[in-house]
Amino acid sequence: MKHVFIVSIVLAALVVASCSKSTSPGAEATPTVAPQNTTGFPLYEGSAVLASKDFSQTITSSQAGTGIMSSGAGTYSGNEVIAGSTAPLAQLETWLHQNEKEPPSGFVAVSIPASMSSAHAIAIKNGVDFAIFRDAKNGKHGLIVVAMDPTALHSKLGPAIALVSEYQALPQGMRQGIDSQLKKRYGYTATEFVKPGSPLGTAVGAMTEFQNKNERAIIIIDATKQ
Repeated sequence: MKHVFIVSIVLAALVVASCSKSTSPGAEATPTVAPQNTTGFPLYEGSAVLASKDFSQTITSSQAGTGIMSSGAGTYSGNEVIAGSTAPLAQLETWLHQNEKEPPSGFVAVSIPASMSSAHAIAIKNGVDFAIFRDAKNGKHGLIVVAMDPTALHSKLGPAIALVSEYQALPQGMRQGIDSQLKKRYGYTATEFVKPGSPLGTAVGAMTEFQNKNERAIIIIDATKQ
C-alpha cells in the first residue's frame, strides 16, 4: 500500500511538472516571423508590411483578365504584399507616379490601357490609385501597385462593397440586377469589381487589414503567367 502511495505521489509530481513546463510563458515558443516584402518592388519609405502571402489565380478562356492578368487563359502566380503608411494618400500617389516615370531597377512601367481608363478614373474618385509594371527581362511577369485610403474607400463605396459580397454568393443568372444597380450609382459593375486583376477588387480585398487603423495602404501583387 505504501508503495502504491509513493508511486501516486511521483506520478502527480510528473503531471504538475509537465503542465508547468507547457504553460510557462515563453517556454520554447516558436518566434513569430514578421511579414516581408517578397515582390522585389521597393515600398514607400517608412511603410510597414502588414501581410505577405502567396498569390495564385487561374483564368479560364471564358474570363477576361485585366491589368497584369490580361495575357489570356492560364494560372498567374506570385506574391501579394499589403503595407501600411501614415503618409497622406497624395504623397503615396506622388511616389507611385514617380516610380512610373523612373521605375525601380529591373522593372518597366506599363501605360494603363484604354480598356482600364474608366476603372482608373473611378478608382481615383474613390481614394484608390494604381500603376502597372512589368519585369524588364520577363514579359510574363507583371506587377500592379495600388495606393489607397481605406477610410475614404469605405466611406464612398461601403454599400457597393456589401453588394459585391452579395453578388458573389448568387447564381450567375441572378447577378444582372446588382450589376445594374452598381453601374447606375457608381459607374462600375460588380463584374468589374471581381474581374481577375481588378485594381478596385484588389483594394477591397485588402480592407480587412486596416480595420481600426488610421493608415493608408500600399498593395503590391506580382504574378507570372505559368
